[in-house]
Amino acid sequence: MTLVLLIGTATLGLVMTAYLFGLIRQQRFVLASSFLAVAFALISVSAALLALHLAYDISGLTQVRALLALMTVPCLYLYFSAIAADSNKLSRRHIIHLVPFLAGALILTRNTPWLLDFILLATYLAYALALIVMLRRRKERFAALRENSAQTVLWLRIVILFLAATFILDLIIFVDLADGGLLKQSAPLLVSILSIVALVSFALIGALGRPSLFEHVYNYTSEMSAHRQRQVADPTPDQRVLAGRATSLLQQPAILSDENLTITRVARRLTVPTRKLSQAINIVAKCSFSDLLNDCRIDYSKTLMQQEPEKSLLEIMLDAGYATKSNFYNQFSKRTGITPAAYRERLKDTTQTS
Repeated sequence: MTLVLLIGTATLGLVMTAYLFGLIRQQRFVLASSFLAVAFALISVSAALLALHLAYDISGLTQVRALLALMTVPCLYLYFSAIAADSNKLSRRHIIHLVPFLAGALILTRNTPWLLDFILLATYLAYALALIVMLRRRKERFAALRENSAQTVLWLRIVILFLAATFILDLIIFVDLADGGLLKQSAPLLVSILSIVALVSFALIGALGRPSLFEHVYNYTSEMSAHRQRQVADPTPDQRVLAGRATSLLQQPAILSDENLTITRVARRLTVPTRKLSQAINIVAKCSFSDLLNDCRIDYSKTLMQQEPEKSLLEIMLDAGYATKSNFYNQFSKRTGITPAAYRERLKDTTQTS
């Protein structure tokens, strides 16, 4: 049972790694996708090494597996860090995340492998806490993802739960082995493997779903090609009709209020492929879907200020589909040149004058 699960984990991890390398080829979120691809590749290798150890009792493989874990956990954290920063460049601050691996390697060279378990547990705990802090500040950290942040936050919650469960299970395994237990007969080890299978399976199913767990990559990829598509002089009649249908849909309050609205969801409502809708908007509206959506949301918020002056800016922000005040103010100022509060004051002055 355990060996079958480990082989399955290694296989699923390789599939997920291949999927992420496909995203890297699309030249968006390269750094973040690279970190996650490395993490899943390491999970695959780690599962394969554990399977070999359990099957043939090869000494030393568990220590190598621990070293791989000391690289995997930082890669998971760096994925979210790079996504939040929308960065594609390595920097000096990334080097500090090699410390757990280097510490583990140093311990092995000093012939004190028992310390490796303490380093591993400390690493799980430290990065779980770091990700919890990131989750608490999600509105600011993932503001750049705009309407696509919900999928990333969901993935972040899953990874935190995984690290917390792994910390507890590894601690139990460590105590069990210290009391003379056998790794092959360890029930916590089986639960730990099941949690890894669950993590990889969730990522793979989420990646292939619509909307995808990594939908921000799809959406930004479609935006990358927007400039090229806008060079087309004459949109086809079908593209005009489709862009008009999308614009009409985005003018409906019930649609705009969905803070997780994406081009994939709109395309599904219109029963057309996402790429086809993206091309129609880029060519006809001369902007990306994200820009069109924000245009409609800001227009709607201005209408609410005029028609329902008793509403607070917070209520207006939520009705227009914005989850964070910073994003609402940025998009509003970008399109009007003033803040929502200043715009409301101007409306009041105009009403009193008239």
